[in-house]
Amino acid sequence: MEGFQELFKILEEPLVRFFLWVALIYVIANVFVDRKIAFWIGSLGATYFWIKNYDQTTVLKAWGVIGAFMLTIFLGKVVFNLNPLLLLKGKKRCPMCCEEVYRKAKVCPHCHHRFREGEECDNPT
Repeated sequence: MEGFQELFKILEEPLVRFFLWVALIYVIANVFVDRKIAFWIGSLGATYFWIKNYDQTTVLKAWGVIGAFMLTIFLGKVVFNLNPLLLLKGKKRCPMCCEEVYRKAKVCPHCHHRFREGEECDNPT
């Protein structure tokens, strides 16, 4: 019973509730449009709803979190030539066919390219 009380305390936080609204609108939008567009519909829709009905400081904090996340992904891709999402999945891209393969793979299962140490696709599509 104490665990539920902790959960309800967390759910009372405005930032958590804002992201729950983002998630709800995202899920609904994802039925009708592409995933990337659904993210923006969810984020902007929740922002509009929140500003209209609640305070603006929560929205600024939430967009700070979203911006930090996007900046991390951008820096990983551009500056360090890493794809954080592929790293989380434990995969890399083949330099010949640019298909996703497991990070520890020695040979690409799609084009049968043999990997050298640290070799990855330069221009993923």
